Amino acid sequence: MKTDNSWQRYIGITLLIIGLILAFLLRHELGKALIPFFLALIIASSIEPLIVFSQTKLHFNRTLASSLSLILAVAMITALLGIILVYGVNQIFSLASQLPKNQQKIITDISNLLTKLKELYPRLPPESLGYLESILSNVFASLQSMITKTLNAILTWAASVPSLLIVLLITLLATYFISKDRLRIANTILQLLPQNWQKDFKIAATKAIREIIGFIKGQIFLSLLTLLLSMIFLGFFLKSPYWMVLAVILAILDMIPVLGPGLILLPWGIIALFLGYMKVTWVTLVLYVVIIVTRQGLQPKILGSYTGIHPLLMLFSIYAGLMIFGVWGLFLGPIILIVARAFAGFLKTIS
Repeated sequence: MKTDNSWQRYIGITLLIIGLILAFLLRHELGKALIPFFLALIIASSIEPLIVFSQTKLHFNRTLASSLSLILAVAMITALLGIILVYGVNQIFSLASQLPKNQQKIITDISNLLTKLKELYPRLPPESLGYLESILSNVFASLQSMITKTLNAILTWAASVPSLLIVLLITLLATYFISKDRLRIANTILQLLPQNWQKDFKIAATKAIREIIGFIKGQIFLSLLTLLLSMIFLGFFLKSPYWMVLAVILAILDMIPVLGPGLILLPWGIIALFLGYMKVTWVTLVLYVVIIVTRQGLQPKILGSYTGIHPLLMLFSIYAGLMIFGVWGLFLGPIILIVARAFAGFLKTIS
């Protein structure tokens, strides 16, 4: 039996290789074209429990339940993004306007830091101190450049609103159709396959989609948790005027393996310790510990229960995706791994 159907495995492997080559060659165009439908699939899967609840408990039909659930989801996402954008943009503009005024204070802090370093390391060569001072000055210049680029990016984003509205409209329509006609779409895809493949393909595809959505929802949940913790610590305890901007940056870094929020919090806390800002030191370091403990405690349960992929293999997929697809590869790498594993399982069952 295995010998008779061995050709099916080779055809499947060939198609997979061809698909990966085409995806690599057309990765930018393909990525842009798939973004609305990918977001739609995530949103549709996220609101599916609400749709099922509306059907079973409220006795709504599938169309009405999908419509109401989508409206509620859009309202919640809009409210969250609205709060982040309003506070974030205002704080970025405030930072840009205040940075020249605070330049002298920053230079004074740098001088104090160098003085403390000289006291700790009296035998440190003058060339090393000069080199360190040059590095810190370059950091300040880079900060100014980064803020300028961010403001320009915001203006560019505002100018591209018509294009974004088209993407948003396609995403909403795709979400509605996926939610409303979920079973019909799945059956249509199955009909394209031979009869004896349909059951195994359905099992593999369902498993892959569930793992992909679970992985993405898990990452989003963990990043939102980091965002919430950062807003509480930086806004309530530290009372930083730029708490929203910093919280969003930390949440984004939290999604990037190896780097994480420690890329900002640890140097910030150490420099604040040298400068004598003990409150800043305690808040930043405690926040870092809370984020790490929370993520490490919840991540295995949230992500592992969905994917079941070994962390080393997941790390490789993320790094490979980053090298091939750029920033989007942080998500595409694990997704390709999940799909490839499900496809390999499907080939094994039909051979």
